[in-house]
Amino acid sequence: MSTLPTVRTPSLLSILAVGGALTLAACGGSSKATTTTTPPTPTESNAAGLGTSGIAGLDWGANADAVKKVSPRAEPGEGGLWYPGMAEGHLAITKFAMGPNGLSEVIIEWTDGFVSMDDCGKGWTPLRTKLDGRFGPSQADNLAASWKTASASITLACNPNDINAGVLSLTYAQLAK
Repeated sequence: MSTLPTVRTPSLLSILAVGGALTLAACGGSSKATTTTTPPTPTESNAAGLGTSGIAGLDWGANADAVKKVSPRAEPGEGGLWYPGMAEGHLAITKFAMGPNGLSEVIIEWTDGFVSMDDCGKGWTPLRTKLDGRFGPSQADNLAASWKTASASITLACNPNDINAGVLSLTYAQLAK
């Protein structure tokens, strides 16, 4: 079994906390029962509609307008467009990295608080199973799973933050041509 490298980068949430670029808010419950339906986020669509990035409707090299068609609430921020909202059914921060040739990477970091790496694994396991259904069997090692498509490298990982709590992230990276 191959060993995947541990990715030690500042978390998106840390960057946002320092930069103050985006804020997520939660509201208290209501005494009225309401039913709402939320359209699927780009990462929740079935594999038939996936772009070259691995995300529905998004191809590598897409410009900011194309990203905003898929994620209308995405706002310009450091290095690309940032979207605070749902990803795979959980609150997350998504960064659509924009390079000189357009979309080059998508990083999703969930805002769920995992008090430990073991706790993070409880979120990682069902998400890995879901992504295995979308991209085929993954290679995995120590809370990191990876997939390769014809044009993308995809990594789901739990990584420790500065206080050794777990941070769950999913990265879609463009394969070199």
